[in-house]
Amino acid sequence: MIVTDHFVYIHVSRSGGTFLNKLIMEQVPGARMIQYHGHLEDLPEQFAHLPVIGFSRNPWDWYVSMYCDYKRKRQYVFQALSEMGTLGFEQTIERFLTLGDNSDESRERLKRLVRAAPRVINTRRPGQRELPGLKSEHFADYPSDIGYYSWLFQLMFRSERKHRFYFGQFEQLREEALRLFEETGTPITNGINKYLTDARPLNSSPRPKGYEGGYPPKLESLVAEKERYMIDRFGYSFTEVFDSPKTDDFNYLGSTNVDALINRVCDIPESEWDAADGEKPNKIKRLNDTRHIIFRFITDKNNVFEFSDHPTLWDDWKDLLLPVMTQAAKSLGYKNYRFPRVMFARLPAGGEISDHSDGQASYFIHKIHVPLVTNERTMFRVGTQEIHMPVGEIIEVNNKRNHAVRNDGDKDRIHLIFECYNVDDYGKS
Repeated sequence: MIVTDHFVYIHVSRSGGTFLNKLIMEQVPGARMIQYHGHLEDLPEQFAHLPVIGFSRNPWDWYVSMYCDYKRKRQYVFQALSEMGTLGFEQTIERFLTLGDNSDESRERLKRLVRAAPRVINTRRPGQRELPGLKSEHFADYPSDIGYYSWLFQLMFRSERKHRFYFGQFEQLREEALRLFEETGTPITNGINKYLTDARPLNSSPRPKGYEGGYPPKLESLVAEKERYMIDRFGYSFTEVFDSPKTDDFNYLGSTNVDALINRVCDIPESEWDAADGEKPNKIKRLNDTRHIIFRFITDKNNVFEFSDHPTLWDDWKDLLLPVMTQAAKSLGYKNYRFPRVMFARLPAGGEISDHSDGQASYFIHKIHVPLVTNERTMFRVGTQEIHMPVGEIIEVNNKRNHAVRNDGDKDRIHLIFECYNVDDYGKS
């Protein structure tokens, strides 16, 4: 908590606080640190007339940031709920979300946190990153049926006094900070402008790409349920955490006549399927028993734009494949497009593709499915949405989100799958 001549700043963990603390302490008149991660209810009365500013963050993204940062720092709440860091992302976040569900397990974890948290916070000591301004009494009075982030946010801004609140969103941190300064009458100096323009992010949580999209459906829905306060108050949605031009789940790009393509696919002998599958580059465990015929593939897994053709298959099939692929690219509004991966995927009757999100390519490139042979009991799920894809439909899927397929029918499912990107978007050739 920082007080200035113009406002009070409440620092909620993993919401740009290190960056803002430095800005305010160095550039805003009268800035004085009262307590690192201090709560509004502890604000001295002499500052109660000042407006209060703070920042929110998309809950799905907040939990990713929290997990990666707290695990690295061995923050005590994280250590207690993750069994000293031995649990993975899904199990750990579920425990944060259900801490107030009144189950025997959660009550025991709260007792553990009451013992671990300090009874008193010494405001004269410098802020410690592993102590997020929480005391034993806070965990002893933990409410039911609310996620940890919503609880923490409300706790930080709780006060019996009336205040004027101004909130910004972390997702536009620099622009929002400037707006809040203006709304609270804070003079915008050259120093503030320069900092907001030039300063590098501080205390960013190192994280592998794909954590946000990697939310399993159950956990994605649990965040939506338990973090309803933050979602409703600040208008967040799950898909806002993506930083690429992706559809939410499925994007219908039209339909096409694939009769000639189907006839030829049905004539492919089993020996050719087996041979092509044996030499494919995408031998990934989560694909299970899915067989592939690869026409085109990337040359380096770390370069999702460069590709090469199968020496004979592409030339043999391209006259049937390209019209369908080109129609999809034009439906996306592209003129200068490329198709780095093209394949047939054959999922056997009774088979499944396990829940997963794709790698680096999913951040940049559109993944498109065109069913050629299927049945009504074959279902494709992206996130929490599940559909059956009819023959001849051209459907983009958000492969950055967790997705899975199951074929409960009595015949194999065969899709044409290809990727598409617009050269003009990335300056690639």
